[in-house]
Amino acid sequence: MKPTLKLLEISFLLLKAVLLYIYYEKRNIVKALILIIILGLFSRPLLAEEKVEEKVEEKAVKNPFANFETIVLPNGLKIWYKHLPTDSNVSLSVTVPWGSDQDPIGKEQLAHFTEHMLFSDHLGRTEEQIKKEVEDLGGVRNAYTYTDHTFYFVRIDKQYGLFALEWLYKVISPHTMDEKIVERQREPVAIEVRARKRELFDWIDAYYLNPYWLRPADFWTREFGENVFPTRDWYPYESLHKITSKDLKDFYNTYYTPKGMTLTIIGNLSKDEILEKINSTFARLESHPPYESKIKLKNPNRFWQLYSWSFSANIFYFNGFKFYDLTKEEQFMVIFISQLLQNRLNEQLRYGERKATYGMVTPIAQRGNAAILQILGNLKESEYTFARGVIEKEIESLRNKTLKEEVFQTEKAAIINKLCVMNSSSKDLEQWVSGSFYNPERHTDFPDLVAIFKNYTKDELEEFALKHLVREKQILEVYYVNPLSQGIFAALGVLLLVITLSVTRRYLLSALPIARLRYIARFRMSLLTRLLVIILFLVVLAIGGQFLYFIYQWLVFNFILSIESFWIQWAIFALMGVVSLVLFMLLIARLPSKLLLFNDGLAIKYFSYRSKLVPLNEIKEISLQPFSSVWLSSRIWKCVPLTFAFFSPGIYMRLSNGWAYFFELRNKQEFLDLLKELKQSKDSKD
Repeated sequence: MKPTLKLLEISFLLLKAVLLYIYYEKRNIVKALILIIILGLFSRPLLAEEKVEEKVEEKAVKNPFANFETIVLPNGLKIWYKHLPTDSNVSLSVTVPWGSDQDPIGKEQLAHFTEHMLFSDHLGRTEEQIKKEVEDLGGVRNAYTYTDHTFYFVRIDKQYGLFALEWLYKVISPHTMDEKIVERQREPVAIEVRARKRELFDWIDAYYLNPYWLRPADFWTREFGENVFPTRDWYPYESLHKITSKDLKDFYNTYYTPKGMTLTIIGNLSKDEILEKINSTFARLESHPPYESKIKLKNPNRFWQLYSWSFSANIFYFNGFKFYDLTKEEQFMVIFISQLLQNRLNEQLRYGERKATYGMVTPIAQRGNAAILQILGNLKESEYTFARGVIEKEIESLRNKTLKEEVFQTEKAAIINKLCVMNSSSKDLEQWVSGSFYNPERHTDFPDLVAIFKNYTKDELEEFALKHLVREKQILEVYYVNPLSQGIFAALGVLLLVITLSVTRRYLLSALPIARLRYIARFRMSLLTRLLVIILFLVVLAIGGQFLYFIYQWLVFNFILSIESFWIQWAIFALMGVVSLVLFMLLIARLPSKLLLFNDGLAIKYFSYRSKLVPLNEIKEISLQPFSSVWLSSRIWKCVPLTFAFFSPGIYMRLSNGWAYFFELRNKQEFLDLLKELKQSKDSKD
């Protein structure tokens, strides 16, 4: 109610009282009644106007982001305080602007481990006692370690707010990191991250199938820089057990400094009482300069697109725009655009006549100074073209300034009202600290989003979109529904396998003069020789297979997945499969298995259909040789050794092309005698 209206009301009431007294004293009741009616009629519009204004004021939604106070203690600790008398609970939190990205390589989980240690035995209280101090009063307390920050909080009834503030200080205060407590806390962290010792298949996966040095760069590494987000070997069991008490102390001393922390207090607590409590708690924290990261983000300045097909019910759509070295002003605008697009897209795709989706969401992912505005959701396959057109049209309307002014104003009002309604409690406001406003370099004060959004103009929005929502900062990933059923897909795979084997077999097979066959024998190999051959074969297969897989992987992520055609993509994948199978068959076609002797030549039969016919005149040397004459001499060069000949000489056969074979047969002398006879017969005919 306005003061002027209140003054008028009092004045009329006093005037009424005076006149009524006068008329009553004169006993003129009729005139008194007439006077009251006249005064009532005259004053009613004013009172009505006042009531209408009161109703308008009651309808106006309060701005929950306003009236935050920023207090900086002498030790550098920043405090965000908001008096919120409408909430029966208070929310208290401490934000440390560093997280798991600061884990040293090989000691992953150090930031997470530090978080656990701060809830452990401290100041004469056990971990259980620390927990019960809050929870027995009906409060909730916890902490989360993110990639770029760590967030500690407690929510409790306002009557225990000051106690909770002191409790939170004790959690954050320096800990001794006693070795016994460290060992006791190691197991809960291991359980939480499901750490376990690697077994056979884990080692194979870690060092052969998916080694981190050959692994394709993940999203953050690929789009923002390898030096910023390095690819790591994820082995939490080993890294957790490498972490020592000293590591935990060093991490705390490096990153947990008041000059980098933000203490947030929201609720119905007296400022004077809060400051008094803070002076005896948080103000005592010793400060040192905060850690400064000197790593710079790298912008590849290119459009990234990925298209894939899977056996799913719907199409998954992801569209994102990257931001490098995000400023607070840019962050506010990104939040506004996020809300605007989510409202506009769901209005058309979810609640319009064409039900293309259950819901589109537009979250903002942050990691240090890197951020990405995301537009994602599952789309109905039959409505995909329509939905994608709507999404692109909405983004383009911001860039080409086709968004109507009245639409902009309507959407802005809706966004602001939603902000006010959905952030009325202390818990709601606290979540903005943990999710958006945790970077102290970006936010010295708690942002008043409502006031900021109210001042936005359509021109500012479009200028921002024209600069940042551009192709070279865009990422588009679409996961389509496979057009073929699983049965047809499997049948095509089997058909391709049969055709590949048939064609390769025909290529490898060569006719042999079976009618002139005189002798056949298998190469004899000792157990040791056979074992070494198998090991060598597997090593070659493993190295060659991984090299081929690395090439395929590089081609897939850099070229093939950018092709928006199922048939072209899968034709290339099929070709990769064919090449892999053919190379495998060619590999096993290099392993000798039998020896066949004909009237005019000798054939070496290999696994996988291949055989090699050698005319007798191309055999330049054939003799029995001991181990040392082959393995310890130049004879081993370009030789296929199939025996060690430790206990008896083996047959050494060298061809005119320089290649040689060193092998064992069941009856060596019989073979040599027959070969000599055939060579003499051949020479006599020539």
